[in-house]
Amino acid sequence: MVSPRTAPIRTGNTSTFILKQRRLHLVLLDPQEVPYADTEYVLTVGRTEHCGRTAADGSLSHEVPGLAAGELLVKLSKPPAPPPRRSAPHATAKGTPPPYPPAVTDEDFPDATPAAASEPVTLRWALQLQSLPGFESDALRAAQERLHNLGYAIEGERGSPGASTKSAVRAFQRRHGLPETGQLADISRELIRLHDA
Repeated sequence: MVSPRTAPIRTGNTSTFILKQRRLHLVLLDPQEVPYADTEYVLTVGRTEHCGRTAADGSLSHEVPGLAAGELLVKLSKPPAPPPRRSAPHATAKGTPPPYPPAVTDEDFPDATPAAASEPVTLRWALQLQSLPGFESDALRAAQERLHNLGYAIEGERGSPGASTKSAVRAFQRRHGLPETGQLADISRELIRLHDA
């Protein structure tokens, strides 16, 4: 948290204050939406570097300089688990010959380099940092930008509600146990709670 500061100003004059710090809060999830919990990271914004470990929910939070770009490195002790393999059934009905040629499955080709699977992996993200519009000034765009930041794709619909926006709203409502209306107005309070808190 930034400590409060005082500044001498005269009454009757106009004064401008520039906020040089802002809070960056990220939640890191793997492709199966499992948090990267207790995971080592390095966050760099300008000349400021923050090192640490993510919380149990995969989150990290830091005051960062008010710059437009940064970089996040996440160090995984092992690669993310691959999706479960699906094998083709080999069983045939009694009395029927097996199919020819036989079905080929992933199990037929075991990994030739199992040692490589345990090597650490570093994930790298380039961050674009900008202030988001407030709900008071532009509620539609404010909700769309927050949905985008939370991982709900809205392709090319900033400022105009279309099919992608409605689909993203329904996906957000489904994930958080809300009635699926597809209306941005129905999720603004929950968006603020999850994104801005």
